[in-house]
Amino acid sequence: MLIPILVLAAGVAQGFGRFGYALLLPAVNADLVHSYTLAGLLGTLNLTAYLAGALLVSLTAGRTAPAASVRRGLLLTTAGVSVLALAPSVPVLVVGMVLAGFGGALIWVPAPGIAGSAVRVSRRGLAIGLTGSGVGLGVVACSGLTALVHAVAGPGAWRPVWGIEAVIAAFVAAAAARWLHPGVHPVSGPVNVSALRAVPGWIGSTLSYGGYGLAIAIYMTFLVAAYEDDAGFGSAHASAVFALTGASIMAGGILLGRWSDTVGRRAAMVSAYAGMTVAILLVPVGAEPWAVVSAVLFGLAMSGAPAVLAAHLADSLDPRRFAAAFGAVTLVFGLAQLVGPQLGGWIADRTGSFTTAFLVAGAAALGAAVASATLPRRRTAARSPGAGRHDS
Repeated sequence: MLIPILVLAAGVAQGFGRFGYALLLPAVNADLVHSYTLAGLLGTLNLTAYLAGALLVSLTAGRTAPAASVRRGLLLTTAGVSVLALAPSVPVLVVGMVLAGFGGALIWVPAPGIAGSAVRVSRRGLAIGLTGSGVGLGVVACSGLTALVHAVAGPGAWRPVWGIEAVIAAFVAAAAARWLHPGVHPVSGPVNVSALRAVPGWIGSTLSYGGYGLAIAIYMTFLVAAYEDDAGFGSAHASAVFALTGASIMAGGILLGRWSDTVGRRAAMVSAYAGMTVAILLVPVGAEPWAVVSAVLFGLAMSGAPAVLAAHLADSLDPRRFAAAFGAVTLVFGLAQLVGPQLGGWIADRTGSFTTAFLVAGAAALGAAVASATLPRRRTAARSPGAGRHDS
């Protein structure tokens, strides 16, 4: 039951707690917020709370079992989504977004380490990739649920979507409370953010994750707008391309995570970022079949790259130290994500198109590929402390 629970938890953290807001933003804005600037600020507060949660996980990894963090995160995310469904005003929306973002970090940061510690070294990338596939599952579930609710209740309906998501999140939280428990073996020595420095090639890993964060922030924020405004795609066509990206996210972590078990973390990570670079540079082409190729490549890389990175960290660290280290690199990723939308929007306003913005995103992905090439050339690491058990 461990891996299925972690997959569902990842879906709750990223799909319900973070990415689902983009689907409901127009309806929420028209009904309650009445300002896209303020609506954008809500998204920024959600990400800021996510970064605060990642920092907390890093700083408390030595005192908090990873599974306990996941269970608490599920409760907080459930509470946040429930608040969003019932929010009568913008200040209450802020509370819900902060709770959901903070809880999402408490789930996602330790989850890959739990998965990686529960299996043999030779299957660690696959286990972590499966956990990461929950992100794509959450995005696809949010998209399908939103479309269903809008078909039944109209395009302005948003509370039922968050209400249903809150119920699903509560069931996942109950399952985690029942089956996801801390291990009993101790962890020797202090655990803090400096655990990241025990990972070979940690500087390249961290820099690559920052470039990755900037690249996906621009791509995922402006993909639909670029195809509609620059390429002349219809709304349905552009949305379908975006949905294809989400579907590909479900497969990327599994495929690249398992592949990294065979060819090594460095080769898989460099390949993922190189594929992401190509995917981004295909967007300004603005024509088929390149839009479909871009969506598939990007979705695979979007979930594949962090799965391989997480496996690389788990090769050297036990689950508690993994949580501290992954939280640290997540902070770098999150700061890049905060910069990306504003930078891309400013470039688009200055140039009158999204082409230059996507060139910047492509350069960030290429930089991530170069940084990840500094990782050591080895297939897998020796079994880390506690591997094969879940200190969770």
